Amino acid sequence: MKLIRDPIHGYIEISDKMNKIVSNPFFQRLRYIKQTAMAYMVYPSMLHSRFEHSLGVMHLAREFARYVISNSGLKSEEGIVQMIALTGLLHDVGHVAFSHTFENFLLLAKQVYKMDVKEEGKKTHVNYGKYLIENALGSIIDKEYSEFYSDPVKFVINVLDENPRNYEEKLALSLISNYVDADRSDYLLRDSYYAGVSYGRFDIERLKRFLVFIDGKLAIYSKATPIVEQFLLSRMYMFENVYFHSVTGVYNAILSHAMVEMLEKNVIEIPMEAEDYLQLLDVKIYSSLDKVKEEFKNAIMFRQGYKRVKYDITGKCLDRFNEIKDEIYEDMKETKGLFLYHEFNDVPYEEKEEAVYIFDGEKVEKLTSVSPIIRSLSEIKKAVIAYSVKAEKITEKYEKIIQECKTLGP
Repeated sequence: MKLIRDPIHGYIEISDKMNKIVSNPFFQRLRYIKQTAMAYMVYPSMLHSRFEHSLGVMHLAREFARYVISNSGLKSEEGIVQMIALTGLLHDVGHVAFSHTFENFLLLAKQVYKMDVKEEGKKTHVNYGKYLIENALGSIIDKEYSEFYSDPVKFVINVLDENPRNYEEKLALSLISNYVDADRSDYLLRDSYYAGVSYGRFDIERLKRFLVFIDGKLAIYSKATPIVEQFLLSRMYMFENVYFHSVTGVYNAILSHAMVEMLEKNVIEIPMEAEDYLQLLDVKIYSSLDKVKEEFKNAIMFRQGYKRVKYDITGKCLDRFNEIKDEIYEDMKETKGLFLYHEFNDVPYEEKEEAVYIFDGEKVEKLTSVSPIIRSLSEIKKAVIAYSVKAEKITEKYEKIIQECKTLGP
């Protein structure tokens, strides 16, 4: 067993079996992919990677599983705990350069530049991960984890695909990909730590001890309802103040346009084979900035050259901009990224097919039925405009629309 010292969770235990995967180049590559892309332009210490986040999710998934099994009176099988931990470890193994900004680059390439690329939103890294698990890590997983589960690769794939076949896989999915889960728990705590803010902090020790799996649903004992509220509010505050910081959005947009130019010039390629993933790291993008326009390089390397329109686009003004989206896209394409329009969107919590459930010892209820605080949460939507001095004239017409919008109110 290996011990890894982590600033968020203390010591993280890595079994010898798991270490075979952690030590593999296809997992080690996550060291060179930033967790929060260009957020370090605003919060300088946010330089942490997908590597330590993945270890943290593995650790929490394992802890959550043990508490849930104990609280729920389920048959205690260490093998299932190990499979859930393995899935947590590999949940982000498909991320490539600059994490979600790469997915934004694909969207930009398709929608604005009309390039023939496969774009699947936030499912892109999931599908990349499934490919690597099957084609690069599958033999190791089979060798090390078959004693715990008959088809360990299929277990992980089904959970990442959100297509569980049985209660074990459904439990794993509930613990790793849910409104309150190991993934979100780690990134809120970790990202707030490295940002130097308190928005993402919540009582993780109390939360993990009050989880229960009942009627095929992951629930929280009612006495811990305030912790769930704290968790969801923490996530909302992190999005509003850190992930959706306007300047962070501007630099992620600049980076996305730079990657489009790299793709057009065949400097980078969309990964097709397993070996391609070993190359598509942050360092590849940084080292290729000499091959794109100087404005992109100066912005990304030296934080120079772009200005931001100081008024965020929200409410009725955002509706107005949605009406002229085609014109905005055309101006971005014509200026080749010297004029930028970047949107932010997140739903803190909504009950559709899935929900957070509260268990009072007798019945299971949806969170909104017991929490007026959570009922009040609403969608976070805004957009931001930035430009190089060469695109200042184009930007003026959008600044005029913003000024007109401001007179309409929210």
